[in-house]
Amino acid sequence: MDLRSSFRLAALCAASLAAANVQAHIGYGGRDFGSFSGLAAQSVTIGSQTVTGNYGWADASDYNFGDSHKGRAFRFHLDNAATVSLQVSAKADATATSIGGLLPGFSIYQGLAHLAPQSADHDFAAISQSYLASLPGEAKEGAWVATGDWKVGNDGNANYAAALSSFVFKGYAVDGTSANFSNASPSLQGGGLADGKVAGSFLLDAGDYTIFIGGADYWAQNPSNPDLAKAYGLSATLSVAAAVPEAQSWALMLAGLSVIGLLSRRRGNRG
Repeated sequence: MDLRSSFRLAALCAASLAAANVQAHIGYGGRDFGSFSGLAAQSVTIGSQTVTGNYGWADASDYNFGDSHKGRAFRFHLDNAATVSLQVSAKADATATSIGGLLPGFSIYQGLAHLAPQSADHDFAAISQSYLASLPGEAKEGAWVATGDWKVGNDGNANYAAALSSFVFKGYAVDGTSANFSNASPSLQGGGLADGKVAGSFLLDAGDYTIFIGGADYWAQNPSNPDLAKAYGLSATLSVAAAVPEAQSWALMLAGLSVIGLLSRRRGNRG
């Protein structure tokens, strides 16, 4: 059995264990950054979270997709378009049992998973598996796509065409270099330092958003890794700033000011 096959076997075993634990399905408990107007600067930090393993994000970047149980889902809402920045750092003491060393990667998507009282989405629900089986290419390891759109469902719906949760990809940022990414993802652009922290900024429209955070060390899924299933601590800070108007918007505003100025001068001349 080659190394990649061993990785797949380990991932399937871990997925089976995760599927038995409802708490591991996609949810936002303790990971809701909140709602932002988008009209003023605001910042929120969530520093008491972990992610299982150090490879989930990198594994989700290849053509077989990845297991969403190996990432952590966060959410936020924008009332208006805004520039959103996210910084994620490894944090050994995030919980009493967490360890350090996370190489973080994150992706931002427009859309949310099913929320209570509906059952939680997960990769191994029948509806998810049916959808994944309909996709071209080889069998998928999970539903999570780190650098593209993806869908997943729950155990409470039978018609996946209507009931899948949809995540529309908006961007990513990832720690490290090609040395720690999968060789199946040659186009990934990392932070370059593999120093346990990563940040990115994105101009987003109003709406609901999900952030998935996971480990960026693809090779950490080796079955011989003693930290394969450890809880890696992390801290995430979301900052929102009012969106800067585009050039066309500036031009319209300046034109409006010019008209106002002209009207004021005319009134002054009449007086």
